[in-house]
Amino acid sequence: MLGGTVASFYDAFPHLFAAAFPSIPATQLETFSIASRLYATSIFLHDKLYDEDSQAAVARALPINAARVLALQYEAYHLLHELFPADSVFWSDFRGYLIEFARACAEEQRFVVGDRSWRDLSEGVALDIARAKNGVARATLAGLASMSGTRSPLPALVTALDGFNAASQMLDDLRDWKEDLRYGTPSLVLARAAGEKPSWTSGEEFENVASEVGLRLFYDGHAAYVLNLALAELDEAERALERWPNLAWLTAHKELREECALLLADLQRIVVENVQRLVEQEPVDVVLPPPKDAWQALAWSSLRYIVEQWRHGFGETRHVMEFPPELGLSGPQFQRGDTFQRALIADAFCDANRELDDALRVIVDSEVRYLVSRKSTGAGGWAYFPDLPELPPDADDLAEVMQVLWSSGHRGEITKYCLEPLSVVLDGARADGSFETWVIPSSDRTPAEMRQLDFVDRMWGAGADPEVMANLLYALALLDRARYADEIARGARYLMNKQSPDGFWASTWYHGPYYGTYACLRLLGEVTFAGDSIEKAAGFLRRSQNVDGGWGSGSASNAMDTALALLGLAAAQSAAPSSRPDVAYASRALAYLNREAGGDGSLPSCSFIRMEVGRVTSGPTRIISYGSRTITTTFALKAAIAWHRITSKSS
Repeated sequence: MLGGTVASFYDAFPHLFAAAFPSIPATQLETFSIASRLYATSIFLHDKLYDEDSQAAVARALPINAARVLALQYEAYHLLHELFPADSVFWSDFRGYLIEFARACAEEQRFVVGDRSWRDLSEGVALDIARAKNGVARATLAGLASMSGTRSPLPALVTALDGFNAASQMLDDLRDWKEDLRYGTPSLVLARAAGEKPSWTSGEEFENVASEVGLRLFYDGHAAYVLNLALAELDEAERALERWPNLAWLTAHKELREECALLLADLQRIVVENVQRLVEQEPVDVVLPPPKDAWQALAWSSLRYIVEQWRHGFGETRHVMEFPPELGLSGPQFQRGDTFQRALIADAFCDANRELDDALRVIVDSEVRYLVSRKSTGAGGWAYFPDLPELPPDADDLAEVMQVLWSSGHRGEITKYCLEPLSVVLDGARADGSFETWVIPSSDRTPAEMRQLDFVDRMWGAGADPEVMANLLYALALLDRARYADEIARGARYLMNKQSPDGFWASTWYHGPYYGTYACLRLLGEVTFAGDSIEKAAGFLRRSQNVDGGWGSGSASNAMDTALALLGLAAAQSAAPSSRPDVAYASRALAYLNREAGGDGSLPSCSFIRMEVGRVTSGPTRIISYGSRTITTTFALKAAIAWHRITSKSS
């Protein structure tokens, strides 16, 4: 193959406008579609050469990609010459559009290399570049007009296409603003927010610049401005298409409009909420004592970063995921959730608060209020995406909230908010000790719960998930070990039987073996009969440490897996202190995390949550991953505190 591409409407682009040119024979239309796709692919590949993030990468890719561009265009021209004679007006149209495309590319590069100031990138200039860079799409319309023998639809269709492309560019620029900033590629929204092209000399400086630009972009109204501009462009485009109410292209317009409108509404809601939160938020000045050892030094640097994210509303931790309309879901297409993430962070705040004599009480209590406010109506508790009606509440979110309420001293709230969904989970437990992840009553279900059950059967998947079980059973051990002794014992035996021969536990909803292994080790440390299983898991963790001191699910180490492995070893060490030198393994991991940490105390974003879309009916059609710097740093904070406690006791 000359180069793979993902499916898009460009695969059949001329067909989307065929209703405006009904006289074109089907065979000609099909040939023209192939030629259009070949030429469009060559342009996409051409653009990729400009978008590479490294000069070395460009140098390596240039020969083969240049050959691909030439080959694609050669085949396209071969087909086009079969359709259009040399004196066809199509060729003069095509030449004009290509000239505009080349001019737009050159103009864009002038902003990139510094020949023009970013302040010169006005709305008019940005829209002109966006429209001209879609010259091949314009040429497709010119080809349809030439084949049909009538040019009367052409001006209106070009206007509609220009509006769509301009709106699409505004949306893409907003999504990619940080990447564009990193590589010096200007856009209207970025130029408005940044002014002149910023500069930096280190990764830490870039993050500071990006943070400042991001605040201006969202809170000074620039993001809303370009989304409203995109909607205005679509308004004009749709007016141009009034003559063709059945045009297939209108579907693309509708989807883009919904996407822009949903994002604008969500953005405005989040900005209002965050501004209100800052008004209501109590001032907190966290003064940390001098660290007592290297572990506490890592903990304090991680904590400073997380507290700063708390002041900004944890926007970086929010998981945004698209659920296309064809999945049959009734919620917004773009779902946002942060309850589980905020519970993880609040749990780490509780760990740190115990080390700091309650100095984080204001922060902990504010997070408890937030978590309680996110509880769904009904008996279920908390859902990962609370605005997705077909996604049931789950035991994983319930477990994390319970742990936070217990650790923060808000134990009355457990009785008030958690016992009802907990009883739903435990009432459905099986004789082998396992239970479902989804919190759906076994009887007397509401219509909404029946719909959730239907989507469990055909989309989310049923059955026990070991890492979720371990998380909830650990919460039960904290809440009342005696009361829930039978449930904990049966569940622990079930999990011990699910341990792999190598010693780890696989996870359904998380990347790699380290989260599940940590969650199970933390639980098994609470029971008296799990010594062999604990030692087996600890042996896996010792064997899988890399030479650089880190752990990783693939061949390379990463900060998330390293923090999780450290937590697993800490749980094993606390449950059954070993003669093996686990402190030595931990010390090498500490050195690795210190190398990975940024100047602001953060650890890199790593893949953490893993969702398989379509895993029930036909195997996963795609895998959605989630990770964030704040969540990686949160687990590093927990690991550092745990190992500070272990090493302090042994010294």
